[in-house]
Amino acid sequence: MTSNRRERPGWQPLPTRHTAPIPVRDALDTLASTMGLSSVDHINRLFTQWSSIVGDQLASKCEPKRLQDGVLTVVAFDQQWAVELKWMTSLIVERCANVLDNDSVSQVRITR
Repeated sequence: MTSNRRERPGWQPLPTRHTAPIPVRDALDTLASTMGLSSVDHINRLFTQWSSIVGDQLASKCEPKRLQDGVLTVVAFDQQWAVELKWMTSLIVERCANVLDNDSVSQVRITR
């Protein structure tokens, strides 16, 4: 009995430049850089120290959403806090530079 189904080739891994395993952090940093994002450490520090960047009261009214190509996108939960954040954009950039020890954030975009 003959089968009309074509035989599928066996599974083969994608070609890679690395022959040895690489640490997950390095793989995530590589992935982040190809997407125009900061390193995993910078993103983690940004989220964990958000209240020290904008202050405790404001941190409860907004949150960082994305850091891509130097643009930090912040979501404000209310229009009033969005206006407050717009007034603070240069201060937020300065504080991010202090927390992240570099100039990963060059611009802040506020959304609701």
